[in-house]
Amino acid sequence: MTPSTSSGLRWFFGVSAVLALIAGLELFVAAGDTDRFFSWTVDPPLTAAFLGAAYWAACVLLAWAARQRDWGRARTVLPPVFTIAVLLLAATLIHLDRFHHDLYGRFWVAVYAIVVPLLAYLIWAQPKGSGAEPATRPLAGSLRVSLGAQAALLLLFGVLLYVAPVGLDSIWPWPLTPLTGRAIGAFLCGFGAAAAFALRENALDRLYGSALAWGTLGALAI
Repeated sequence: MTPSTSSGLRWFFGVSAVLALIAGLELFVAAGDTDRFFSWTVDPPLTAAFLGAAYWAACVLLAWAARQRDWGRARTVLPPVFTIAVLLLAATLIHLDRFHHDLYGRFWVAVYAIVVPLLAYLIWAQPKGSGAEPATRPLAGSLRVSLGAQAALLLLFGVLLYVAPVGLDSIWPWPLTPLTGRAIGAFLCGFGAAAAFALRENALDRLYGSALAWGTLGALAI
């Protein structure tokens, strides 16, 4: 039997959902004004809109996780959330000179410097129990094939963009800078990690949050 999700993790998910909501507003709604209302200037605006959509998808996932008392469900968000947070922190440190020297820029750096070690501690402190209960609704074979293909492609493109954001930006539909390439690569790796973990879990009832987030991203992209 799995334990309850700790109050610390649920608070973390809730606060992170609010921050992701705000980032989505700055990037998706004000895509053409990131020089004034975001932590760094994102150009072209289409890149800002895509990143905003990704943050809103993350907001949906985090808000869902904050409501999950069952650790077997809540833990499904950790692979994408931790992957994205670590990669965005690394990208921030690599491109620190690109961030605005104002409240927006300093807030971004401070948040990611705090989020990664805090999340690592909360995961370590979370009672794990004896493991997740057996799945009562395993994934259909066709869905497993789809998730496997999505995981492989997302991780492949995510890693390529993150490692060589300029040399391989031709794999993306529009031009990217080193920082935006790595930011998009971080989200693609996170989405790929979510798909891979869903394949490993093989439990349909634990994937509502991921399905809602993926649907949100698809709707906003359209």
